[in-house]
Amino acid sequence: MKKKYYLILDTETATVPFAGTIARNEKEKKNIAIAKPLVYDIGWTISDRQENIIKKENYLVQETFFVPQVFNTAYYRDKRPQYMEMFGKREIEALPWNNIIEILLQDCRNVDFVCAYNATFDFKKAIPFTERYIKALYSNYYQKWEDRQIESCKQIVNGYNNAKNEKYLEPIFELRNEDFPIVDLWGLACQRLINNKRYKDYCLKNGLLTQSGLYFKSSAETSFQYLAREYNFIESHTALDDALIETKILAKALQKGKVFPMIDAFPFRALGFTYDYVNENPKYKQVVIDKINTYLSETKTANASYCNRLLNIIGMLETE
Repeated sequence: MKKKYYLILDTETATVPFAGTIARNEKEKKNIAIAKPLVYDIGWTISDRQENIIKKENYLVQETFFVPQVFNTAYYRDKRPQYMEMFGKREIEALPWNNIIEILLQDCRNVDFVCAYNATFDFKKAIPFTERYIKALYSNYYQKWEDRQIESCKQIVNGYNNAKNEKYLEPIFELRNEDFPIVDLWGLACQRLINNKRYKDYCLKNGLLTQSGLYFKSSAETSFQYLAREYNFIESHTALDDALIETKILAKALQKGKVFPMIDAFPFRALGFTYDYVNENPKYKQVVIDKINTYLSETKTANASYCNRLLNIIGMLETE
């Protein structure tokens, strides 16, 4: 049987430099950053199913990391001194985007699957949008491109973003006219590794719920804490370090059988609602009630019908 190899990738991103002048608050800025991510740190591993790492790559993108107007839009911009220390020690290399992509393309050709935790973000948003940005940056039409992006950002903050990608949930990574099969590690973890009572009890015991309290957290950090039994583990949020923990998550999933190309839009839903779970397991019922109440008291943007739904859930939990 032919040995299979997997490329596990992570990106850290900023966004377009004019996002801050268009967004009126942090939520709007976040919405722009999610829709228009610019990669400044990219890292990946190549491993086999036994978690043997054959190759590691990690790069700072010259056109984004070293441009303050871009990098300063990043959520983790305070990590710049850490990156500069890594760069000074030659633990990370800085290259132009096009050089990085040529290396990535060659590695993608040599593996059976490309993988990421929340693969839709890395493979369907971050890399493709950075590709478009770099192409425009080195063109004679950059200003027209930027003008269109400014209008698009205005639509996003006003709730009128009509951008469509019909291939968004196809498990194929399209890069420079080549296609590579995707395995989304978030979906894989939710299917194979964390959809069980022990994980859900771990989340409830430690308050690891989504902001609204309706779902269990299922991030790479939380999943790794549980799977590795490293309960104090904090994700680095640097690309290669995060790719390394995701490599371990993939190896755990592969112990349960081979994988196929897959992407799921909302993989956390596989774990079900927290309130349904605590109705059957009432020990942690108050945890869910408190989390929902906190959300209601701190969130000003939820619509009335959604707030009423949450209040009804609290009422149901308190009476049953």
